[in-house]
Amino acid sequence: MRLPAFPLLVLLALTGCTQVHFPFLAGHDPYAPAGTGETMRRVNGQPPAAPPLATAAGNVWPKPVKAVPTLETLEQQQLSLPNQPAPPPVPGSTGTPASRLPGIPSVPRVAPTPPFNTTGGAGIPTTGTSGYRTIHLPDGTSAIVVPNGNGTSTIIRSDGSVETVPTPK
Repeated sequence: MRLPAFPLLVLLALTGCTQVHFPFLAGHDPYAPAGTGETMRRVNGQPPAAPPLATAAGNVWPKPVKAVPTLETLEQQQLSLPNQPAPPPVPGSTGTPASRLPGIPSVPRVAPTPPFNTTGGAGIPTTGTSGYRTIHLPDGTSAIVVPNGNGTSTIIRSDGSVETVPTPK
């Protein structure tokens, strides 16, 4: 008994189609990942092409860093900055170079201004500029006042708490 030719032709035509796969007729899997890299060699069970890493001969670690001098050592040696002349000694001074530095000028006092009304009481301005002021609070702490420019000021207390109050006129 002979098989009809039509089903056999349909079956052969479907083996060439990319949407239908018959591994026993096509020969290989068209959906299998392709590649020749190191990972594909290992996945396919082949030995790796690259030789394993070997240890380097000798000491590969860098040399130890020389000790960094401390400020005390530098003061004792009275070293100056590179390309800078050494400061002249202060007449009559016997202290260390750090004690011979000029004092930092103090911040100018603020003209008499009204106190800031805070939740803890009135804060009395002491020093500052037009960009900030320092105030003393009734509880003995101090705070910084920054004007916001819209009629209010932000008070930043030494404990980190923040409060916005009306700027006194």
